[in-house]
Amino acid sequence: MLRYAILTLFGTALLAVGCATMRQRETPLKAPVPPAQQATVSAAAMTRPTSTQLEVLVESEPVGGIVVLNGVPIGHAPQRVKVTGTSHGFCREEISLKVRFLAADTDHVSQTIEAVFTPLDKIPASVHFTPTGAVRVGR
Repeated sequence: MLRYAILTLFGTALLAVGCATMRQRETPLKAPVPPAQQATVSAAAMTRPTSTQLEVLVESEPVGGIVVLNGVPIGHAPQRVKVTGTSHGFCREEISLKVRFLAADTDHVSQTIEAVFTPLDKIPASVHFTPTGAVRVGR
């Protein structure tokens, strides 16, 4: 009789634990996010600032220098050039801005002056080119 009571008690305990386990599993389990995906989510949350178009006035002395933007001639100075920047006014990518001064006669030499802007640089309001260099004027 004692055996029967112990077996009944043991069986009831197993049944109760099994039912409790079944109730807990009724709610769907959420798998933890692997560290690699957490890093991806974090990187996706840190999106680049929005892009904006900014104008840079390119001037030259003497007037009429050939303006070259990223290797493409776009006209003569003075001229306004549109470049893509961040919402904070920094360059989105590296920008090469050159002015080519052509020799007026055989006594002079043609010269090219370059100003390079990196993503660490703010886009200036204007750049003034002379045969001796370029001067940036901030916004």
